[in-house]
Amino acid sequence: MQASTQKTKGELIAEMKGKSNSWTLKEVSKSGVTMEVNDSGEISGKYNAQFLETTTIHMKPDGSMTWEGRGMQNSGADMIVVTSKGTAHRTPTTTTWEGDMTFMTQSPKLAWLNNTKGWTEGTANQADQTFTAKVYAKK
Repeated sequence: MQASTQKTKGELIAEMKGKSNSWTLKEVSKSGVTMEVNDSGEISGKYNAQFLETTTIHMKPDGSMTWEGRGMQNSGADMIVVTSKGTAHRTPTTTTWEGDMTFMTQSPKLAWLNNTKGWTEGTANQADQTFTAKVYAKK
């Protein structure tokens, strides 16, 4: 997976720092557990913003995970809507993830995001429920 990740990374757009605020178990079955997590935090880089997001995570019995996120970012008066999806892996102390992102905004100064496909990768600390992530323009 590392080789394909290296090929998809382009310019660094932003870094995210956040905290998981709540978890909800949505479904438990033989195929795994589906849960939702609500996060908030800050973005810095080519633009600065506050964000809120909800991520649906499907944790499979083999320990692998897939996820889909929906988020809203506010940069002053400008709003950016973000959708994302990818894969994740959990250890006893951390969760790491990677995936694709798309952006939508009405902001003239952030209009370049509408044509940008993003790639994200991050790490969450299980003990304090905080995380950091980087967002790249996808090549």
